[in-house]
Amino acid sequence: MRLYLGIVIVAAGCAVNPDPEPDAATDVVRTAVAPGEAVDLTRKTVIQTQEYLATRDQVWSALLAAEEDLAMQLQSADPETGVVVYWIQATTPRIAGRHPSTWLDCGRGPGGGPRVNTYQLTLRMTAVVESVAARHTRVQTTLVGYARDRGMSGDGLPCTSTGQLEKRALAILGARLAS
Repeated sequence: MRLYLGIVIVAAGCAVNPDPEPDAATDVVRTAVAPGEAVDLTRKTVIQTQEYLATRDQVWSALLAAEEDLAMQLQSADPETGVVVYWIQATTPRIAGRHPSTWLDCGRGPGGGPRVNTYQLTLRMTAVVESVAARHTRVQTTLVGYARDRGMSGDGLPCTSTGQLEKRALAILGARLAS
């Protein structure tokens, strides 16, 4: 009996390595919770990585053009280091058309519901573009979010990303590169 092995390649846009397991970094953030009182909070930052069959310049241009698709403002872009930062401050119950709990975890309220949906949020997504080979480019995205109760002042509390907004950004980038 002969065994035939078929190889099926499914490509999404120009992605070389779709849906890899995300890496994570952990950092400690000192936050003021009352006048003269601060606490250290540990936050896990998800790092989503995607590789594309495209030049660094092609990826860079597509990433800069994706501002409207991402529904975030371009805060800064440094072509020398390959770092692009998008930013949004949200006071509405929707970010990129979805409840904020889709993108961030800021803990649970008294009824068990996600608190993030009731907070004023500040989000910063960073994308780092690097050449791997002549037509092979890697992009890493991270999202950092802070939440503040709308009725309170003081530092925003750090939230943990679900990794979904970063995945969405990489998918948007892949779609732009495929067109």
